[in-house]
Amino acid sequence: MKHARLFIVMILLVGTLLPVMAAPPETKVTDEGYKQVGEPFIGTSVRVQGMGGAGLGVKGYHDSFLFNPANLAGSGFKLSLPSISVTVFNPKKILESGAIDEFEKGSDAGMISGAQKLLGVIGKRYGDFLTTDISTTFTLGGFGLSLQAQERLMTYKPGADLTGTNLIAQITAAATAGFGMNIRAVPRILDIDFGISMQAVYKAYLQAVSAKTLTDMIADDNADPAEEFLAKTPLMAGWALPISIGANFNFPFGLSLSAVARNINGNYSMSTYESANDWAREVLGSPFSEEYAAKDPAVIEEWTIESDWGLDFGFTWAPRFLGNIIQPTIAIDVVDVMAMGGKQGEDLTRAFFEQTRLGASVRLLSLLDFRYGINMGYQSIGVGFDLLVFHIDAAYYTREYGKNIGDKPIDALSLRFSLISR
Repeated sequence: MKHARLFIVMILLVGTLLPVMAAPPETKVTDEGYKQVGEPFIGTSVRVQGMGGAGLGVKGYHDSFLFNPANLAGSGFKLSLPSISVTVFNPKKILESGAIDEFEKGSDAGMISGAQKLLGVIGKRYGDFLTTDISTTFTLGGFGLSLQAQERLMTYKPGADLTGTNLIAQITAAATAGFGMNIRAVPRILDIDFGISMQAVYKAYLQAVSAKTLTDMIADDNADPAEEFLAKTPLMAGWALPISIGANFNFPFGLSLSAVARNINGNYSMSTYESANDWAREVLGSPFSEEYAAKDPAVIEEWTIESDWGLDFGFTWAPRFLGNIIQPTIAIDVVDVMAMGGKQGEDLTRAFFEQTRLGASVRLLSLLDFRYGINMGYQSIGVGFDLLVFHIDAAYYTREYGKNIGDKPIDALSLRFSLISR
């Protein structure tokens, strides 16, 4: 029984526990520690991360239209089945902590020590621990369809105390449909891609689980994790239908300018449930476990996550003068331009720097991609390898989680594997 509890707790710790459970009324997006659950959904693109987050006008990839629906124009047939990405945050600190060595011992003491060392790498305030993405994407004749599922294990640590570390597990499912078309405005000088997409998103997240709760479960022989997470942990879940509209203005020599209005109609309609069993009974028609099923009717609170729309601009240079031998690409994006409104002087300069993404890639012989990027001053590198229908991408990068650059940078390592189309 004790080994079973350790197994369940460790699954929760690494983020693979079914996180379709979530949060009580006092843990909404506006409350301390839950800010990240209100962020608009964006699936992990290892390719884009390797280029510093830039790529609004970069075409030719199965996920290009998810960042700019105008990229569907002339996209042709693409099928990615499946695409699996795993992102580990703080990989350098995790390796240096010795946590993996402790887990490999397999003993109860090793599991506890490993868990403590893993928790020790988490810094103050907001952060991420582990993200897993699974997706299937199909494009043909200007139409595109993508199905995505993402598990995200977020962290929040209000102080330096290890036991005060909180883990928030969230799962998101999204279906995105889009259409793009091309208009030849001025022959040989300018053609314009237009595109629009709508996304149906459903997300759910767990109430924050503290490190103290985890260690208490391990130490208590009478603890019942199944009862704790199925019957006692409240759940918060809801849906949104955001819309994106994009355009590419394409000029000779591979030059293009892009504009994307994203997250239009992005507010989430949320419901709070008293337990995972209540959620399953109301949404799925039956509880996960009859043993812990509540006898009384479910108590549901409805509320809204407000999410603003954003406007992004991009510049891309992708010449093809050497055919498939060498294909360079340079991308410069400025994201959330409207957030810079009203700023002047140094504030405007700082905001422009923080919201500008720089990326470059070189594709050799249609087999290898080498990528580099800069995001808020932090560098990123990436590689891609294509062999027939097998595609592998990797990226190592840094993201800022603090209010200002340098407050809380976290490094991340992403790996992606997919079949058929790159």
